[in-house]
Amino acid sequence: MIPRTEQSEERDLGPTDIGGVRDHHHPSGDASVREGHLDTLTTDARERYRAAEPYHGHVTFMPTGTIRGVGATILGILVLVVLGASMGIASARLPDYAIYLALGVLLIAVAAIDLSLVPVLAVPAVFAVQRIGPMSGSDFLLGMAVLVSLLLLRGRGVVTMQPLLWSGAFYVALTAPQLILNRYAENYIEWAHELVLVLGAMIVGFVIGREGHARLALGVFVAMCVGIGAVAGVTALGNGFQPVYLGMWHKNAIGAFLMIGLIIAFANPPWLGWPRWLAWTAFAVCGIGMAAAQSRQAIVGALIGVVVIGLRPRFHNGKRSRWMWVILIPAAWFVYQEVMDQLASDDSFSSAAQRLTWYGASITVWLQSPLFGVGHRWWTTWHTGYGGFQPPNAELEVLTTVGIVGLIGFLGMFAGGLWALTRMNPVYGTLGLAVVAAKLAQSQFDLYWVAGHASLLWIVAGICYGVQERDRSEGIERVPHPVQTIWRRTRGVRI
Repeated sequence: MIPRTEQSEERDLGPTDIGGVRDHHHPSGDASVREGHLDTLTTDARERYRAAEPYHGHVTFMPTGTIRGVGATILGILVLVVLGASMGIASARLPDYAIYLALGVLLIAVAAIDLSLVPVLAVPAVFAVQRIGPMSGSDFLLGMAVLVSLLLLRGRGVVTMQPLLWSGAFYVALTAPQLILNRYAENYIEWAHELVLVLGAMIVGFVIGREGHARLALGVFVAMCVGIGAVAGVTALGNGFQPVYLGMWHKNAIGAFLMIGLIIAFANPPWLGWPRWLAWTAFAVCGIGMAAAQSRQAIVGALIGVVVIGLRPRFHNGKRSRWMWVILIPAAWFVYQEVMDQLASDDSFSSAAQRLTWYGASITVWLQSPLFGVGHRWWTTWHTGYGGFQPPNAELEVLTTVGIVGLIGFLGMFAGGLWALTRMNPVYGTLGLAVVAAKLAQSQFDLYWVAGHASLLWIVAGICYGVQERDRSEGIERVPHPVQTIWRRTRGVRI
């Protein structure tokens, strides 16, 4: 309670008024508030009055909001000090798990700033493919992002993404029966892992887009791709243009990341708000990085993604890209020549020859249980008599692990997802459509279920739905330019 002053009277409002009164004890005022009148003020005015500096020795009390703010600050500092000390102890005594505590501190810090930023961490986290204990860094952050996204979801507009969610649920449901037949821990864990990589990633992407963080998430991802592409290009110049490996990233992992970055930059939807020169620079650097890594699978996927974007009318003028053919033809020729050279050589350890060997072994494993498969991660358990390699083809891997039933679910997931994205407004759906199609094409010649890579395409698809829902809720309508062809074009538009 504010103590009663010696004199008080109501006055007309003036420059030093606080919510309808003037303070006589304020440096530029001449009246004070009657004790009872304080209760009639708005909350904001009352707080500003209490915060005004008193004069003439009157007794005042610290505002309640200030006490809470100081308490929260002190508590936050204490928590960070405890976490920092714990991380230091863990680094010395449990080095294998120190990274998890560090990621936990990062999550707490980001959540303290804005809880809706936590799902954004799942996008750059896809680069953390190194396994730390039972899981990779990307799996850990994706799991945390899924939990936070479920809290933020609250059903606001998620019904618009229902077709995509049903597609993912179709695959997850059809892979569940084999859990009864193949009863071992790795199988159960990997099934739950795939649930998060598909449905969890879709929800994370949707929340990112709906909360207005699409530009931040995709911008950080493409910026990291540009950095990797630049380093890969420089490294190739120094190693005589041999395939580039960067630390924990295999050349095919580099190619898979840069493939997505290249497609995002080439699509450059208007809701990202990137200037064209920036998008084309990122596109060029990612392309150089893929060429330096010599990841033929990623180049094939990138070609498919570019074709999908190029054949759909551009958002701003309705025309289709002509420059894509300048890119597609030489890239396709390069991949064809490389594969033919490897198949014609006598090197039985070349990547093409090795893949043919793995294909044969995968079919042998599949024939042990054609309908339901032999279970997830059989290449680590060796219970089939085979191991040490993961089938370098999406359909073969699915056949061996979850059988024909699971393959039906896998193909249905992609067919449903591609169909749903095709039916979206092209301003939103083209990017997701291109990324999903590119990943499916790339996985015909490489691993599919890999930490980070297998979630990224569904995160991007979810972002497209989330941005569309955010624009709808804010009354923003993005209409693509009418399609322009030789036979049908808007007056004044050159074809």
